[in-house]
Amino acid sequence: MEVHPPHEPVHTWRDFFTHIVIVTIGLFIALTLEALVESVHHRHLVAEARENLHREISDNCEASQKDIASTQANVTTLANNITTIHALQEKIQGHHFHVENAMQWNDFSTAGWRTAHETGALGFMPYDEVQRYSDLYSAQEFIEARAESLFDRNILAMAPFKMGIDPDNLSAEDFHSLLRANAEAEVQMSALVEVVQQYHERCQAALRNSK
Repeated sequence: MEVHPPHEPVHTWRDFFTHIVIVTIGLFIALTLEALVESVHHRHLVAEARENLHREISDNCEASQKDIASTQANVTTLANNITTIHALQEKIQGHHFHVENAMQWNDFSTAGWRTAHETGALGFMPYDEVQRYSDLYSAQEFIEARAESLFDRNILAMAPFKMGIDPDNLSAEDFHSLLRANAEAEVQMSALVEVVQQYHERCQAALRNSK
């Protein structure tokens, strides 16, 4: 923005005040237009951020629904592992010995949330709205960290079977290690199911509120 001096010399107070009024009006119009442009830009930024967040939360809601089913299936698998390990320990004849430690997981997306933060869109949203998004994505981060930790624990639960020892010759200590590892994984997997179910419900509520 530039302010230019008058093209003609100012001879009277009337000329001086006339020039001041013209400059003031010009500055006012320029600042108003600038504020209007910024306001339109901010509204567009917020609208785009809300659209991206709505789409992302919807995708994460679908992912969480799949995770509930797959994690619940993992709970059943771990329970079957414990039954199988007990049968193997007691040398029960005719039992089908099959132990499986695997975990399927659908990761959640955070691109929309990161973009809204980096572009400054969150700064133009109401505080309560930003707080709801922040709480939801914090819960999401907690779940992802817990799932990652549980994935490692679940895989390591079958370590004694990977040592090359004949299952019929496992020591009492090995059996105890197998049972404890699978039992701990089952307990934590069951807890993860509950947490993901709660997250899924919060996602659904967030989608309803954003319509």
